[in-house]
Amino acid sequence: MDSLTQIVLGAAVGEATLGKKAGNKALVWGAIGGTIPDLDVILNAFLDPVQAVLAHRAFSHSIFFAILVSPILGWLLKKIYRHDDLTIKDWTKLFFWTIFTHPLLDIFTNYGTGLFYPLWEERIALNTIFVVDPAYTLPLLVAFIVTFFFKRNDKRRRWLNWAALGLSSLYLGITVINKININREVRNHLARNSIPYQRFATIPAPLNNILWSVIIQTEDGFWVGYRSILETNHKFSLRFIPQQEELLNSIYDEPQIQKLIFFSKGYYALVKADKEIVFNDLRFSTVKGWFDLKAGYVFSFYISGKKRPLLIKRKLPAEEITKEDLKILWQRITNY
Repeated sequence: MDSLTQIVLGAAVGEATLGKKAGNKALVWGAIGGTIPDLDVILNAFLDPVQAVLAHRAFSHSIFFAILVSPILGWLLKKIYRHDDLTIKDWTKLFFWTIFTHPLLDIFTNYGTGLFYPLWEERIALNTIFVVDPAYTLPLLVAFIVTFFFKRNDKRRRWLNWAALGLSSLYLGITVINKININREVRNHLARNSIPYQRFATIPAPLNNILWSVIIQTEDGFWVGYRSILETNHKFSLRFIPQQEELLNSIYDEPQIQKLIFFSKGYYALVKADKEIVFNDLRFSTVKGWFDLKAGYVFSFYISGKKRPLLIKRKLPAEEITKEDLKILWQRITNY
């Protein structure tokens, strides 16, 4: 999830864990603990583009990282607040839960999270919530701000915090139900139309949980489009994208290519561009996918196969999301 969400979630977990004893210190250090796993982006400056996308949400998002780092931070906080009656165990508990709930939330997103890395390198991605979803974040943000004004022994402080955690968790549960429903719709569509397919993926569109991206893999490529959970008609508006896997024939076994395929979970399509091959990760769609499937992809890698190791560059989409684009997104969500 985005940084703001992880900050307010960490603060809420810190308050639930230690707020009665530590007051606003629990909020502040909980917020810090909630951001620690994402500090792995610092490594990007020292890694190539392929290594960078795989390093993010790897060890720093595993349970083993939380177990290793929490006692160290607990010891450090006890040194800082040596005159408080809080123990190393208290601070360790706060940091474990604020650090570990970060990847627990991230597994519901699309990127994939190495919860058991390095023992198990497979990334868990439930794909039920977009990385930025105000409906999840808002209750936690309101509680984070208001809680500061209550004394640590005020019961309203705890009630507000638990209410915010409850509302956000309830919404997260609703995203799972929405996922189940949209998957059923896709299966029914495929069965009604006797469409041969290998597998499919459904991923929430930006900023909401009503409109979903649909990717259906066939033998030669992918049918892609968007579907609202509110739509009642049986018609799907889908566009075919050829995979063109043959473009990788001479370099398919190269370690860098295998890492890209691993990261994309096999949902990728290739395009020939001059002397380069463009590797597009379809799971993240184009930057304006809800109305412009020809815009630049969020995760696009340019591969030059002249030398070994391969030269691979990540190219960010040139388009920027405007207010008009968001207006179109809102219309697509509400006009079904």
